[in-house]
Amino acid sequence: MRKPLNSGILSTGIILSVIILLAASAGCKKNTAKDLSPDLNVANDIVFTERGLFHTFNLLLKANLDSGIMHMGSGTIDKALVYYSSSSKRFTFYYQNKYCTDSVTRNGNILVTLTGSFFSSGTAATVVFQNYSEDSRKFIGRDNLYNSGMMIGGNGGYDSTIDSLIIVKDSVHSTLWNSQLVYHLPPVIKMQPDSLAPFTITGTANGRSSGTYSFSFQISTPLVNDIYCPWIRQGIMQLSVPSADVATGTIEYVNRDSCNNRVTYNFEGTEFEWWIIRKKLNY
Repeated sequence: MRKPLNSGILSTGIILSVIILLAASAGCKKNTAKDLSPDLNVANDIVFTERGLFHTFNLLLKANLDSGIMHMGSGTIDKALVYYSSSSKRFTFYYQNKYCTDSVTRNGNILVTLTGSFFSSGTAATVVFQNYSEDSRKFIGRDNLYNSGMMIGGNGGYDSTIDSLIIVKDSVHSTLWNSQLVYHLPPVIKMQPDSLAPFTITGTANGRSSGTYSFSFQISTPLVNDIYCPWIRQGIMQLSVPSADVATGTIEYVNRDSCNNRVTYNFEGTEFEWWIIRKKLNY
């Protein structure tokens, strides 16, 4: 029996529609020719490391704003036991397998020794990580802080210099970290500790990721944090990974109006909406 003419036209139309849909979907696929593994590994290691460094500075700042700790010599901050010796000007922050508000499990000691008052220009502070770990990653090294006095805009500043900090991921992988950062503290933090005044962080860093990829970054838009939010709320870092197919990208904190653990990676238009938690940063 001869098929109706309109049946053939209909079949042809269906085939053409399928071809168009397949072509369109192929055009929307991620470009698999680009290897984004170096970028993800580097970005995760950067977010992991700086989270630990910023948390440490937060502890030191909060301790110096806590009248009980400064006068009595002990207290608790963010589940850390805090001890202070006024004679040696030394703080000890001690964690014993504590799950903290920023979704990090911490263990060990952070020792901070100051040469003078924390809020006095010219004071140096040496931060030593003593058998200290975050989510089982051990920090080996120190952070050298220096109160550089008043800066443009009237903000007090602490310069941070880190040389060859090692973050041990497991028995065979570790991150190498070098940085020059500045913590800009508004005067209101000292005068009104409960003001929720944010402070900003600027600077640069370089090193080698746990995947052995060399990297560097510059904070192009200051990172913003307040001492009552466990995560960075806003700011942008320009990232360079020379060995990656996509050699440049950004790490962006876009939580301007909220306090949450979101971060966005952008590698030449390919975006990853990430969370600052162990199962993500373990990449």
